[in-house]
Amino acid sequence: MKILTPGTIRYKAATDLAELQREFESDPVKVLVELLRELGEMVNITALRKNVEDVGLLVNKSLNWRQLGESLSARPEVRKTTKGMRWDGGRKEASSLPQQRSASDALRELVDKSPKPKGTKQPLLAAVSAGLDELSPYELLAVHALGIPVTEWPRRWREPHPERVPEEVRVLAVEHILDVSRARKRVVLPGTEPSPAAKKAAEIPSSLDLLPLLVPLVAMPAASPAADRAAKALGGEQAWEALRAGMEYFEQALSTSSGSGVTRAQEERLAPLSARTRDLLTTVLRRRPKEDDLPWLEFAEEMASRACGLLADSRIQERWNGLVREWAQHVADHPNIPAELREAARTAQAAAAAEAADAAGTDGTGRDQRRTGGRQTEATLETLTVPVEESESTGVEEEGDTDAEAGETDGTEPANTGIATDEPFQEVTEDAPDGTPETPQEPEQSSQAEAETLKRLLQEEQAKADAAQAEFERQHRDALEALAEAKATAKRLRLRIADEEKHRAEAEARARDAEASAEAARQSLEEAEQRVEAMTRQLRRRDDELRQSRQTARGASQAQLRQARIDTLRVLAAVLTEVADQAIHEDDEMGPANALYRRALARAAEAGVLDMEALGEETGYDPVRHRAPGGPAPRVVVERPGFVWQGPLEPEPIVLEQALVRGIEQ
Repeated sequence: MKILTPGTIRYKAATDLAELQREFESDPVKVLVELLRELGEMVNITALRKNVEDVGLLVNKSLNWRQLGESLSARPEVRKTTKGMRWDGGRKEASSLPQQRSASDALRELVDKSPKPKGTKQPLLAAVSAGLDELSPYELLAVHALGIPVTEWPRRWREPHPERVPEEVRVLAVEHILDVSRARKRVVLPGTEPSPAAKKAAEIPSSLDLLPLLVPLVAMPAASPAADRAAKALGGEQAWEALRAGMEYFEQALSTSSGSGVTRAQEERLAPLSARTRDLLTTVLRRRPKEDDLPWLEFAEEMASRACGLLADSRIQERWNGLVREWAQHVADHPNIPAELREAARTAQAAAAAEAADAAGTDGTGRDQRRTGGRQTEATLETLTVPVEESESTGVEEEGDTDAEAGETDGTEPANTGIATDEPFQEVTEDAPDGTPETPQEPEQSSQAEAETLKRLLQEEQAKADAAQAEFERQHRDALEALAEAKATAKRLRLRIADEEKHRAEAEARARDAEASAEAARQSLEEAEQRVEAMTRQLRRRDDELRQSRQTARGASQAQLRQARIDTLRVLAAVLTEVADQAIHEDDEMGPANALYRRALARAAEAGVLDMEALGEETGYDPVRHRAPGGPAPRVVVERPGFVWQGPLEPEPIVLEQALVRGIEQ
């Protein structure tokens, strides 16, 4: 969504291109300077000409663009370089221009209820309207709550980041979310005036869910009345997601804490989140569904398992009074979580810890052995190296002279010197021609060879240890991948089960609707049958009255008797018409309405009453035999048959009930 600022070149091109064309033809340098100011970047004369054509201006071929470039370079607000030219007058005009506010800052000032100078509200509204695409979801909803028009809503919410939104904006957004959510649930009856909240809700696309925005707000580790209000309003799956997010934050706090424990600042950040999630957890666990509680049980099991995982972490033992441990202990011991789930979570965590300890013990034994062998090797190397270094540093001749002097002084022979190795002991004699003892070359070479051998063995052991470590890490990665795949499969199965349950519920609802429709049809047929029986009894009474009238008034004319019989038969024809309507609207030809119609028609035929015209028959229009509610036509189609009476003395049938027809368009 682009906002055109009044007075700019693009705004003039969009509103009055002809006026801008005249201005460009009269003073092209002025228009080009304004365009450079809007671009705000380095451009050459070719790119500037392309921008002129892009806004819709017509460029005369006789226009000298090189001369225009020189004229632009001569302007003081334009800076020219080897790469092109750009606007450079912003620094000079910065002090004279009013300070530009961002949409977020302007919204914060609008929400603030402190007194403001007169005339400051309108610029703030303009700044908010100009920067709607820069606002977060909470800020956009706060704007809508203030009555500022939102011309274009996003297709989906961007990342909320509630911690970056001021508290007063968060409070306004939360209240607006709750009002709109309640309005969406209400049903507006036809003919009634919708409430202001319903009008506001209609302006927000239904594809944008509002309640999920409260989840990151509840899991925000900071003191916030808006977050507390959102936590009290959440329920169902949104409340579960908020608690999962809160648990994740506690897990992150444990993983990022130093070895010396949680600092006071971290404790202060966790305290509001701990209190908020405790209340929400109690509310959620108390609202266990009476039917289909499998998702609730899965959520409770997940929370218990993650809490036991936190308690089993070795780093938490250094945090006896930490809020993370208190939160984990609160969840793991919560009485509203079924005891079997809590016990299963503790058992699973203990088994996992035992496996980890076994794996660490197995790997640690090898490492200890390697460390022990390495320390022994290093000790041996030090033992073998020290005498050699001493002999090299002091010299053999000096040592021999000292021993000789000590022998002369003490009256004893000089002690034999040697190096303790696995070779047979060798004596150092004094039979050298120059009177000095021989240097022990062979023991020194043997110790150096043994040191080299031990070094080589140490390197081989180190290589084996590295290979074992790499194999262990590979197996660990494979196990993690297998575990992730198993979790994904379980999630897919749960989703499939949920879909099947949804389809089953829909099928059951359709079956209930069909049963209700069948019951209503049965009741209608029973009422129709009762009306037919009543009409039949009335007909019999009329026949009895007719016979009595014939007996008492033998002097009556044949015309009166004929008319009385026709009137009586018209009543029967009206009954047959009503039954025929029921049969026509029944889909099954073998249904009860059609069966009743056939029986009634057979009984009427005994009195000489017959049906006239067949359903769906096409014939010519006869005003005596037909009745056309939509108006007469040369050709008509029968929508309901009529009824006639053929008396023994009648020359032609008497129409008792006209057939209902519909005209055919030619």
